[in-house]
Amino acid sequence: MTRQVRCECGYTARGQDDDEVIALILAHVAAEHPELGATETADDVRDWIELVPD
Repeated sequence: MTRQVRCECGYTARGQDDDEVIALILAHVAAEHPELGATETADDVRDWIELVPD
């Protein structure tokens, strides 16, 4: 199954494993939402991951 996280801004990160999605979201947050970059952690993002059919 594919993993995904949807950001409030509309960006969707998809990957084959949790680490891939976490890296994509943390990079997105750093670039697009720097005010959240210091507060959102990999553990936070892990809680947001949804499983979707391939």
